[in-house]
Amino acid sequence: MPSRVKVTDTNDYINKAAIAAQPILSTLAQLITSELLDFTAKIKWNLPFYEHDKQYVSIAAYQAHVSLSISADLDDATLTAAKTAGYATGQKRLNIGLDQPVPVALVRQVLQLIA
Repeated sequence: MPSRVKVTDTNDYINKAAIAAQPILSTLAQLITSELLDFTAKIKWNLPFYEHDKQYVSIAAYQAHVSLSISADLDDATLTAAKTAGYATGQKRLNIGLDQPVPVALVRQVLQLIA
């Protein structure tokens, strides 16, 4: 498995990501910093993380999507909203396809689970 490119901060990560992922990553980073004021940005495992106490959120670019991952499980309402809107999810993450718009209201709903 190839290792990730070394990055120094969130902006460096975004700038080194695939061109198609950059606008999604930028929007997510802006939403995180505006919604989670007490969270501190740092780089862990060469990915942007935002932490406060034992809660965290991270963003990561992949070949076909960008993931927004949080430290809590997504609740049923959030999972249903994501599926209804056509977004893939996991137990603790929302995936946004590179061809999908950022679902701002849904991202805010996810972030409120750890606020």
